[in-house]
Formats: sequence, structure tokens, C-alpha cells
Amino acid sequence: MTRDKLVCFSPTGEKLAHSGLDGILRIWNTVSGALEHEYQPAEHLTATTSCIRYSPHKPTKKGKAQKSEDANKNSLLAMGTLAGTILLYSPEKREVIATFEHGPPHAVLDVAWGSPTKLFSIGEDNTMIEWNISTGERISSAEVSGGSSLCSIDKNTLAVGHRSIEVVSLLKNANKVKVKRKFTGHMSLITQLLSIYAEEGSPRYFLSSSGDDRYFYAWDLQKEDSEPVGSFMVNDTILSVAAGKMKENTVLMAAVTTRGVLTLFRQHLNGNATRQAVKSIGKLKISTKSKSKKSAIPIVSAFFCNDTTSNIIIAYGNSSILKFEKLSVDEILAQNEIVREDPNKATVLETSLIKTVTPKVTKNATIISHYASLSQNENKRKFGDEDGAAALPMEERLNTLVLDTPTVKGEVPKADNLTQLLLQGLHSKDKRLLSGVFDRRDQDLINNTVRRLPVQAVVPLIEHLQTLVMGKGHKQFGYVTWIRAVLYYHMSHLSTIPNRMELMRPFFSASASKLSTLIQVTQLHARLDLMLNHVATRHQEEKQAEIEPDAMLVYRDDSSDDEDNMLDNVLGVSESEDQWDEMSDYGEINGHSDADSDMEADDNVSSVKRKLEEEKVVLDSDSEEEDNSEEEEDNSEEEEDDSELEIDESDNS
Repeated sequence: MTRDKLVCFSPTGEKLAHSGLDGILRIWNTVSGALEHEYQPAEHLTATTSCIRYSPHKPTKKGKAQKSEDANKNSLLAMGTLAGTILLYSPEKREVIATFEHGPPHAVLDVAWGSPTKLFSIGEDNTMIEWNISTGERISSAEVSGGSSLCSIDKNTLAVGHRSIEVVSLLKNANKVKVKRKFTGHMSLITQLLSIYAEEGSPRYFLSSSGDDRYFYAWDLQKEDSEPVGSFMVNDTILSVAAGKMKENTVLMAAVTTRGVLTLFRQHLNGNATRQAVKSIGKLKISTKSKSKKSAIPIVSAFFCNDTTSNIIIAYGNSSILKFEKLSVDEILAQNEIVREDPNKATVLETSLIKTVTPKVTKNATIISHYASLSQNENKRKFGDEDGAAALPMEERLNTLVLDTPTVKGEVPKADNLTQLLLQGLHSKDKRLLSGVFDRRDQDLINNTVRRLPVQAVVPLIEHLQTLVMGKGHKQFGYVTWIRAVLYYHMSHLSTIPNRMELMRPFFSASASKLSTLIQVTQLHARLDLMLNHVATRHQEEKQAEIEPDAMLVYRDDSSDDEDNMLDNVLGVSESEDQWDEMSDYGEINGHSDADSDMEADDNVSSVKRKLEEEKVVLDSDSEEEDNSEEEEDNSEEEEDDSELEIDESDNS
């Protein structure tokens, strides 16, 4: 359920229907600006309205449109509900003339008129139904791939939008849909589809907008390309879109943003070959007549009159009190801002904060300054009034005005004092004072401050928090704490305010935009954390290497290891604790004590050493014999060589 589906102009623009969250349907006269009547269905508590649509004109026998008075009398309102029913309401009779069951308990998401006697509806269960208004019968029904918005192309063709857009037609006998075209659509859920009518023939183009998108697109039904033929950029999220009739392939369009600003576009849809975003030709803001500071009045909806001067009917205000203005396109382009009287000018909320009350100080009263309680001395007071009222001496009066009074160490300002500072900041709109209040992080202090606020200051507090949350820059977590405290302690008062949804919508949109990028931001945070840890570990290793450099020389004595291994082989034991324990147990069983085993071990070690020395002597003798044998062999070889030389010399002679 979105706000743009709860506001609808009549085909002539002379009437505007609006259904609030309180379940009341209000019919306004845009010419006189009067509220003609209100209607509250009996099912408003269990069947909240989700969408409303005016029926189109009934053509006369000659093919011409009816007069505006007759058209308004014959117009009907189709009201879809969250309970899965469709109420057919007659503004002329001021009663519901028919009720259709779409598919309870699944909500009706949108309705669209194919003709004055044919109605289409789509539900939360992705079921689309065609209704005959004259007989009240269901003509056909079929299941679609997904849809949240509808718009009629002709009597039997519809554009269905979810995130992508499909142009379909219902097959009556088979209860199926035939998909004619597919378009890429939007990244988020589509909230509005609008056909662009020409002076003759069926529509060729239609518009689409999304609640979380700052672009709305134009699509061509005759081109095979699935991309839009026009992209229109707005500086804020879009609430609703309006379009006039196409004249020579040129169309005027208007987008109303969530902040209540109207943005105008003029485009020749066949001429945007580069597919670049089209810039606006003008904007319109409405502000109040305030001497101190201008405050904006939000624009709710717009309607193109399609007359010779290209007038636009603009509805502004809130859901309970609306005002209407008819302006031409040239007037809007000439002045970007107009000043009008606030519809809520005479409310109690505005006057209650301006009024200043001076309390009477009696002799039993306790005077508390902003940050610390002052010691009271009743002897210094002067009692001159008959009713016992006390007048403070001049010294104490001056002391109460000192802001930098020294406080006791560790003492925190009380919630009552912080509440007074918050009220003063909201009244004077002092940003510095309010910033000092909202910088508090103590949860108990915030809760006590908000709990002590009067109900008249709740709405100004929420409006100021809106500017903090939606503004540019770093969003502090403390603002969320303040918003949560306001909702917790003042929910009963907020539920009685007619425009409570308008007050809370900026917070909803901000949270939705943050949640849409939560997964990507979390993944990015994990990657950055991994990279930073890797870099920190590398730097730590480099610092450790500088502190403890590598050794230039490492010496290892291998002979000691060889001797230990030989000892193990001779003794047949190892240095493991298990084998030593087994040997000790074995000695105790055979009647040997620990001393005997130690003596035996010493004897074994000494015998092993003697054996090693004997083996070393034998090895030394063997090495000497080998050296002697090698010398003898060398001498024999030399003698043989000498004998051979003598034989050779004798032969030569």
C-alpha cells in the first residue's frame, strides 16, 4: 500500500478522492476547494483501503465524451482493500453499490479500469481477475508471474509491473494470460504505471515509477527494444507521476516527490536517441507566510487539465486538510516557489509552543537552575504578597542566570532541565542548542527527557529529527535512539494525528535505503577487515625481523648425537619416560632397589666407555696398518716403474 494509490483525480479533474489510514474516504471539490463529503465503510476496521481508482467516461452515442457534470455523476470509485475485497462506491449516491471478492485473505494490490463496465484487479497471490461491473460477475481470472501495479492499455490489454514489466492480455476461455511484451523495469518494486493517451487511438507509451527510485521511465509499445525510450531524473524519491495528453509526440509530465516538490518535464519521446537522462524544465515549491522562517507545504498530487493553456491542478496540504491551486505551465516556470497560507494555521499545536507562562513562586517552592540545585535560604526571601508569594533577592536571581555554574564532580544534568532545553530549542529553532541536546548518548537520560515532553512538542520534535536523518552528512546513532524513545512513550498521541504516516515516512524510506545496501556494505566491511589484518600482520612481521635479525652462523655438534645413539643401541633402551618406568618396575620385581639399579647403570656406563676406548684403539691401529700398507704399495709401484724404464733404455741402446 503506497500513498500514490490512495489519491485519485476524477477524469475531469473536478473531484479528488482520498482515502486515509483512518479508513475514511474523502471527496474534495477542486474548483471550490470544499470537502463535499466523507464516507466510512462499515468494514474499515477489518478492511483497510489499499488503492482507489475513478472509472473513465462513458462515451455518448455519437462517440463524444460526456459533459463534466454528467461524467462526475456517473463516475464510480473502485476501492481495493487489504482484506481481499473490492468495494464499488458511488460518490453521487454516497454508498457502496457492489462488493467483489477477489481472494480473501490476500490483499488487493491495485485495480485498473479497462472500460466504464470492465474492471481488472490484481492480488497479493499474483492472481489477476477481470470483472463485469454491470452484472457483477467474474469474467476470467489467471495467474501472472508477479505484479504490484496495473494500468490499462486498451479494453483487453494491461501492463503489469512488479520489478519487470509485462504487457499481457487475458484469455477468457483458457483462464490464462498471453504475454505480448516484456520490459526491464526497475530495480525495486514498481508503485505506479500510467498510460500516456494521445488525441486519437490507443496509447503507445506508458510511464513507470518506483518508490525507492529517483528515475521514472517512458516505454514504447511499438518498439521491440525492452529498454525505455526516456529516463527522467528527479532529485528525490518519487511519490506519484502525472502526464498530459500527447500532442505531436510531445508530452508534459510531472513528478511529485516525497518532500512535496513538483518537478516538470517536457519531452519528444521519439527524439531521445541517446537515451540519456532528461533534465527537468522547472520545479515548484509551496511555502507558508511566516515572518521568521519559511516552512514548506507538501504537494500531494497533480493533474493535467489538457486545455489550451496547459493548466495543472495542484493539491497540497495533508490528508485531512487539502487546498487546491490551478496554475499554467508558464506560471510554474516563471516562479519556482509560491507562498500560500498554511492549511493548518489555526491549530493548537502551533499556539501552545509560542505562549509563555510565568509561574508563581511561593515560599514552599524550590528553585532549580539548569545544572545544579541552589541552596535556599528562606531568611533572604522577602514576603510581601498577601497570598504568601515569595520574591527572590537580586543575588539569587543573578545566580540562576549563570550558565557556567560549577557543578559537583560526576553530576549529570537532570532530565527535567534537558527537557526545558529541548523545548527552548524547538521553540527558537536554535540549531546549536538542539545539537547539544541530541548529542546525548545516555539511554536513561533520553528516555526520561522524551517521557516528560508535552504532547504539543512531539510533532515539532519528529519534524526536526526528519531533517537530521534525511540531511546530508554522517547519520549518528543517537538520532535513532531519540526516534525510538518518541515512538515508545508517545505512540498513543501519534496514533491520533491524521498525517502520522507522512511524519514517519522519511524514517521508513531512510531505513529501507540503508537495508537495501546492507549486504553489500557488510561484504565490503569483511573484505576491508581482512585486508587491514593482512597488512597489520605483515608490518608486525617486518618489525619483529628488525628487532630479532637472523643468525649469521649456526653451529651444531653432530658427534654428541652419534654417541647418544650408540649408547641407546648398546643399552637397548631409549630416553622415553615409559621405558624408564618399565625398567624401574622390572627392577623392583626382581628385588633390586633404586640404589642397586643406579650402581648397575654406572657399571654399564663404565663398561661401555671401556669398550668404546678399546674399539677406538683398535680403530687407530687399523688405520696405521692401512697407512703402512698404502706406503708399501706406493713403493712397490715406484720400483716397478723404475725397472720398466731400465728395460726401455736397454732396448733403445
